[in-house]
Amino acid sequence: MFDLILVRHGQTDWNREDRVMGPKPIPLNETGRAQAAQVGEWLAGIPLAAVYSSPMRRAMETAEIIARGHDGLKVLPEPGIAEIDYGDWVGLSFSEVRSRYTQYYDDYRFCPSKVSIPCGEKMTEVLSRCEATVTQIRARHDGNKVVIVSHSDIIKTIVIHFLGLPLDSVQKIACDNGCMTVLRFGTDWGDRVTALNFFAPLTKVFRNLYTGP
Repeated sequence: MFDLILVRHGQTDWNREDRVMGPKPIPLNETGRAQAAQVGEWLAGIPLAAVYSSPMRRAMETAEIIARGHDGLKVLPEPGIAEIDYGDWVGLSFSEVRSRYTQYYDDYRFCPSKVSIPCGEKMTEVLSRCEATVTQIRARHDGNKVVIVSHSDIIKTIVIHFLGLPLDSVQKIACDNGCMTVLRFGTDWGDRVTALNFFAPLTKVFRNLYTGP
């Protein structure tokens, strides 16, 4: 089996302002650094084979804080799990996006399978790169536990894809700053979510894990 621990980066000032970051090199704020440190504590004692991260600054900072608690692990930047290119939306608040790009925004929320963000990525393209990246990481580390630090929509896309759910389900999943989501691959019952938007020591998840129906 293979356990994939998906961590959303800690809070930034732009998160507090509900502003679209995309590829902008926005750092963690004080709350975000505390959230990353807390995730590191929650992962203490969990044997990790690797820590991968989106190359975006906020994700790399989070991953580096987490990796400090695991001797010998270096953060591996991975472009395939980078934040979505939000094109013309970058720098706008979501309320501004809603008012200026109403139809695109509604599709992004309710029908992402058909949205193409102006001058940005299609959600179908995002899904393809995420699927390919996770498949490669699993092949490298099958039988182990791996952390991926990434972004809300990337994590949600990974979850719905590997559960066999439609892309249009992506916004039905919660993924808050500093949360953990765990996918266990290769059980007798298929690939499963064993923790979602989780804020507690992961030893609780792995100690009590049940793989039956």
